[in-house]
Amino acid sequence: MGGTFDPVHLGHLVMAESVMQSVNADGMLFVPAKAHPLKTVRSLCPYRDRFDMVAAAIRGNDRFRLEKSPGDSGYTIDLIDYLCNRYLRADLFLVVGSDIVAEFSQWHKHEEIEQNIKIVVAARPGYRFPSSRRGLLRGAERVMIPQYQLSSSDIRERLRAGLSIRYMVPEGVRRLIKARGLYAA
Repeated sequence: MGGTFDPVHLGHLVMAESVMQSVNADGMLFVPAKAHPLKTVRSLCPYRDRFDMVAAAIRGNDRFRLEKSPGDSGYTIDLIDYLCNRYLRADLFLVVGSDIVAEFSQWHKHEEIEQNIKIVVAARPGYRFPSSRRGLLRGAERVMIPQYQLSSSDIRERLRAGLSIRYMVPEGVRRLIKARGLYAA
């Protein structure tokens, strides 16, 4: 499960756990992206901080594992190639939220991604699955997950406004954000 995780929140963790159970996976890799080719409008929180937030979020779940991003490209296909070479015996899959389906055709080498790895699309609040498999990614598996109206952008806005994010992010993430002064106005 890759993403900017800017910041990671409980919705990400619920999605990971739900997908892992739905596809009967042994575990879930979290890979914070160093860059995001389609999100250039704003700057990301520094990679080290986002990496540390994910580490704090998944602490205590021995089935969740954190993996460093393999380079600066930000392209999913490069991440897939890296992970397939690193985990030769694993049956890997890519988790994307249903909010990503509409933009997937803009991804670098999206057809190659579809051909080289199983894709799991998880329902996200406010985004429906396409009504037919034709509108969904080729061969993707759909997974319904509990729906929470959480988003990283809403959390960042709350922090800039000086509002609480308690119960939106794991406590360790909340403490890290406060200690480092992340997302402050």
